[in-house]
Amino acid sequence: MEIEFNNIELADLYQGKQIKNKTFKSNPSLVKQFVKTIKLLMQAKKIEELLQFKSLHYEKLIHDRVGQSSVYINKQFRLVFIEKYDDRDPPKVVLLLIEEIVDYH
Repeated sequence: MEIEFNNIELADLYQGKQIKNKTFKSNPSLVKQFVKTIKLLMQAKKIEELLQFKSLHYEKLIHDRVGQSSVYINKQFRLVFIEKYDDRDPPKVVLLLIEEIVDYH
């Protein structure tokens, strides 16, 4: 699947650039897991393949986050993204827009 970043800071983080966010500066293992998670998302040909990676815990979000989905980066952080579909019947997810990293603890 294709990946785009709606968050410039996360795009820079993925590309290995220096960023100001203290959470990432002080947690190199989080950065490493983030990059690994993005690469797993890129390898998937269709969204259903994410279910095969049990460690990702892929889910569509609800309540105030309807329209977004997420996967685990690690036990503390989740990567939130928006799924974009093509015009086929049935529609197929072709693009993931990376929104943010959320601390769930």
